[in-house]
Amino acid sequence: MGIAVNNHKTAAIPKAKGGNRTLTKEQLKSFFLRHDTNHDNHLSRKELRQAFDELGAFSSYYRAARGLSHADADKDGLIGMGELDDLVNYAYKLGYTVHH
Repeated sequence: MGIAVNNHKTAAIPKAKGGNRTLTKEQLKSFFLRHDTNHDNHLSRKELRQAFDELGAFSSYYRAARGLSHADADKDGLIGMGELDDLVNYAYKLGYTVHH
């Protein structure tokens, strides 16, 4: 079963409303992993921007920068697989939702 998230034209909804439910940490992790488009086991700023845009972030540039700030422990400008849980925790606190 696929996940349908907020489209890129809507701001992220902080709390589940109506027919929406908040993404779980496992769903967010899977979602971010699918955005590793070059399959190098790292998420670049561009890949993060695309992910946050698809999640419906008002400013995907800002969310990608904040995600890097929260999760990029080694400061290499990439989110490695060992840093992914910190990115997921950051995104989870923002309360992205699934439309059913």
